[in-house]
Amino acid sequence: MRLFCCRFNFRELRRKFLSLPAPCCEVHKRYINDPRRKSRNEAQIVVVGAGLAGLSAASHLIKNGFTSTIVLEATERYGGRVKSEHFGDAYCELGAKYITIDSARNSIYELLSETHGLEKQTAKRDNIVYVNLLGQTINKRMPDLIDALFRKLCSGIELQEKFETNSLHDLNNVETYFQAESRKILENMFKGEEARIAGDIFITLFKEFGSLIGCCLDYLNIEHIRKVHNTNPNPLYIPQGLDNILRPLTDIITEHNIKMGKPVGQIKWYDASTTSTAKAHLVGCLDGSSFNADHIICTLPLGVLKNFSKYMFKPMLPRHKVNAIRNIGYGSPVKIYLEYNKNIKSWFTANLRPLWNEEERGSGLNWYKQIVEISKLPTSKHVLEVLIGGAFFGEIEKLPEDQITKEVTTILRICLKNPKVPYPKSILRSNWSNSACFLGGRPYFSVNSTINDVNILASPLGDRAALLFAGDATTLSGFGTVDGARQSGIREAERLIEFYNSTSA
Repeated sequence: MRLFCCRFNFRELRRKFLSLPAPCCEVHKRYINDPRRKSRNEAQIVVVGAGLAGLSAASHLIKNGFTSTIVLEATERYGGRVKSEHFGDAYCELGAKYITIDSARNSIYELLSETHGLEKQTAKRDNIVYVNLLGQTINKRMPDLIDALFRKLCSGIELQEKFETNSLHDLNNVETYFQAESRKILENMFKGEEARIAGDIFITLFKEFGSLIGCCLDYLNIEHIRKVHNTNPNPLYIPQGLDNILRPLTDIITEHNIKMGKPVGQIKWYDASTTSTAKAHLVGCLDGSSFNADHIICTLPLGVLKNFSKYMFKPMLPRHKVNAIRNIGYGSPVKIYLEYNKNIKSWFTANLRPLWNEEERGSGLNWYKQIVEISKLPTSKHVLEVLIGGAFFGEIEKLPEDQITKEVTTILRICLKNPKVPYPKSILRSNWSNSACFLGGRPYFSVNSTINDVNILASPLGDRAALLFAGDATTLSGFGTVDGARQSGIREAERLIEFYNSTSA
């Protein structure tokens, strides 16, 4: 009899609960969906993207007890724009290549220290020969002097003085700044033929600067010089491949925590302070699968956000966030590697920088005039790297391979005065701007952007840490670098850790 009464009472209570007015039901749903009611291991966190920012965020969260963290990666590989490929007898970097280590930023060095048996080399700028298109070598004294003067320009010392005296109005972009300052140097220090050669060397260094970002310098805001760390005092090169730095992160993230081949098509998020309807955040993939979330960390590349954010986020991102995404520039550095059958040592003894004089630069828009340097990889006997700067980055990615190999070989034969320089047997190159999962390679401060755009892009949306953003375009410290990407991921992980620390206090 007692059992019957209990069953009857339960049914009655259930009937009465279900008949409550909708607002009371919503209060119940809010209680269930409120992440503040959950423990760390219960919190559902979805990280969109398994680049360095996403992996850093996920590993940091898992280490701190957020075991229900899921990483969704569109491709079948992790690492994002850290991409090392074995080619010939070397590992070639199609994305980031160097690591800058100094006392102010050491997050990547921590990863290196956790990766045992990894060889590290200091990148050197010596053994570079400047050659004109007659095959004449430029005396080393001149390039060394111009290089030192250019590094001083990149430090932004003169620019800071102009800023303090409020005389920046005549400098619209980095190109005008470099041109104006180099012109002064040429007029004060050089005469005649020396001035012409010095000017050609400056142009080559301008293109080298642009090659790191993958954009024309007239698109680049002078704030990029003032605010972004442009000098590399101690860059490190990893001969076994830079992607080895990902090992300590992926060792923590199990197969349960990462889903490969999951391109995200929609991110549904809500702000509990502005809606009366209880909803769970949701990330939907193009294969039809979906993942509920208490928090979403978006690490999508800036190029993807520029092209798809209008359709991807529900509700749409607020106008200030959309404007920041639109304003920040996104370049496409081009990497080209050539493999040869035989040891190249017999005909290639020093890294080459072809000099194009003003007449040659202005005669036609030929891609090969954007070649900054042809160099041998430090540990290779069969692979050359072709560094591209200046312009036409997207177009160069689309060129036929036989056109590239033919024209690079022609330049090598002219510069080396050796008609027997062989054709390479294979070619490897990057494809960032034409990849649907990236649509570009590296952020920069465009002439339309400010420092504030980076801070806006990094700011979270919704109360209760609903939608967070990480990536190398969301941080001023290490903007556009692997170090910045890692720091941003840890920053957003710490934001969630602090959220749960405050709710459990």
